[in-house]
Amino acid sequence: MAADAATGIEPMQPLLAQGGLDTSALHGAAERIAARHAAAPPGDFAAFRMRIEALATNAALQAELARQMPHMIRRAANRRVRDLPGMGSQDVLFDLAGTVAALLGAGHAADANSLANRYLDARPQGATGWALLPLFVALRLREQDAQDPAAPRLDTLLAAASPRLVAIGGLSGTGKSTLARLLGCRLGRMPGARVLRSDVFRKRLAGLPPETRLPPRHYTRRSDQETFEAMFESADDHLACGSSVILDAVFMNRSERDVAEALAERARVPFSGFWLEAPERDRLARVVARTGDASDATEEVVREQSRRSVGEVHWHRMRVNRPLDTIVVAARGVLERAR
Repeated sequence: MAADAATGIEPMQPLLAQGGLDTSALHGAAERIAARHAAAPPGDFAAFRMRIEALATNAALQAELARQMPHMIRRAANRRVRDLPGMGSQDVLFDLAGTVAALLGAGHAADANSLANRYLDARPQGATGWALLPLFVALRLREQDAQDPAAPRLDTLLAAASPRLVAIGGLSGTGKSTLARLLGCRLGRMPGARVLRSDVFRKRLAGLPPETRLPPRHYTRRSDQETFEAMFESADDHLACGSSVILDAVFMNRSERDVAEALAERARVPFSGFWLEAPERDRLARVVARTGDASDATEEVVREQSRRSVGEVHWHRMRVNRPLDTIVVAARGVLERAR
């Protein structure tokens, strides 16, 4: 379904499946937004700047706008400002923020975080791009305030939130990505934490979209090292920009878990590590049922992982063969205690 011609905002209904997240619909929305951006010619940054300065009508918005302006100027030089049909010149992330703000205004914070993460997984914008989103979301909510008095308070969106690093590990099929999506909106300023998946970085290093299946030759010890190095480097950059990060990876090796903890220590941010556990039969069932996912794990991979030792795990161990609501509540409790 096309975006609203007047606002560029994706229609809400396809994104809000009854009963919870519709991941495929959110991914589809992100792809449509990205395609619209790719097809648009370069825009006029001066015109865009005038628009957002007019929207910054309180001290919090004005202060954040001044802080982020150097990044916006650099983004304009890198052709991130596009002339979108019927909407004028906008930074592509400001356009994305319209749909994110609409989801937040409707009370779907997890969907908003998932949509934003998917867009940046498919169209990387760097750590400074993610750090711009709270401002852009607040400005888009300012535009929507007249029509939606119940929109989230802007001072809450822009309130300082200390960054933190969360790592979610476990064998394939334990539901790491599901938990990451449901925790992401609860960390940092809206739209929440940047979720960094090792599966996505492996595809990016191969120059491929997240859901492209990779042949076995891309799963070597050297490839694993390069994938984790890229993911850790990105996490370091996001933490330096003040954003919270969730790392989503198997973390089979003790050394990988140690590096994640060391990253948080170096950045002087709180760290929480989760190790998800489930019987092999449950993990097999999850892997077999997957469609359109960045993971290439197969039944053979699941069985092979079961035969390997992961060593001593010091992270918070969680059984995931329980109702999802129970798992999320337990994880939130761990995060609250670790503040």
